[in-house]
Amino acid sequence: MDSRLIEYFLRVAELGSINKAATDLRLSQPALSRHIALLEHQVRAKLFTRTQGGVMLTDAGTLLLERARPILRQLTKLVEQVGDRAAGQLSIGIAPSWRYLFTSKYVPRLVAEYPGVSLRVHEGASHELREVMHSGMLDLAIVPFEGSPPQGYVHTPLIREPLILVGQKEAGLQPDKPVALSRLEDLQFALPGKPNVIRTTIENALSRRGHDLRTLFEIDAMHLSMELARQGVADTITPCCAVSGNPYWEESLSWSPIRGAYMTWALCENTARSHSQAVREGQRLIFQLVDEIVSSGIWLGAERLKKTYETSADEVLEET
Repeated sequence: MDSRLIEYFLRVAELGSINKAATDLRLSQPALSRHIALLEHQVRAKLFTRTQGGVMLTDAGTLLLERARPILRQLTKLVEQVGDRAAGQLSIGIAPSWRYLFTSKYVPRLVAEYPGVSLRVHEGASHELREVMHSGMLDLAIVPFEGSPPQGYVHTPLIREPLILVGQKEAGLQPDKPVALSRLEDLQFALPGKPNVIRTTIENALSRRGHDLRTLFEIDAMHLSMELARQGVADTITPCCAVSGNPYWEESLSWSPIRGAYMTWALCENTARSHSQAVREGQRLIFQLVDEIVSSGIWLGAERLKKTYETSADEVLEET
């Protein structure tokens, strides 16, 4: 049996739709349907039933889903061990705010230390990274911490850092002088569209005080929002790592931590790929580099978290 048929079956089962799976796998819908039909012929059982919104697993399909993952995992591990894919592959998702402090250092370090690893980096907003991760396309992703991630994924806490108010140089904001939440009530912002954990949390905090967060316009591009803040068009709110240690932004913007507002980041791992040597080494380098950056003092206000840290995705802003 061709293992690709099992992989196609798993993707259809995960997405609940042949059309969505075909798009994800870059196949035509008729081609993927033929592959599924061939697999059903080989196992002599119907694996899916059609529904109004897609497809649903039959009892036979459920049994195959439960048994197929471990088999494919063992096969992948065996192939890597015998050398066909000894170098391994690593797909990682990282938020744009990590670009200067982390990503620009991580990629060359990984390539230099593990030249045989086939590396793919996906940079995107946190909710986009979650979607791509949960579709099985990423091995690792740095995203806001989730207390209860979906089955098959593990969140290891990494960093707790301040959220900051970013404005033009003339605003006179200072990194060593936090501003109160009430300061945000009189400003106009350029922020990402919903869903966005920072925006939602700040909006909820202001709402509890009887105020609205005035969003002048929505921009799903953090660095563009910061550029508009530099020009004085609108202020923005970002994690501290987006500005801290970056000479360009530190010289052209002014910024201050928002008192009591924090962002908690975690490393999300796809446990189906935990066996891969490339993934293990990529994970190890993430922990090592984060430790180095925090220890250097460049990342202002960052607190390295232990694996026992517990919170929820909504526990981003704390009033003090």
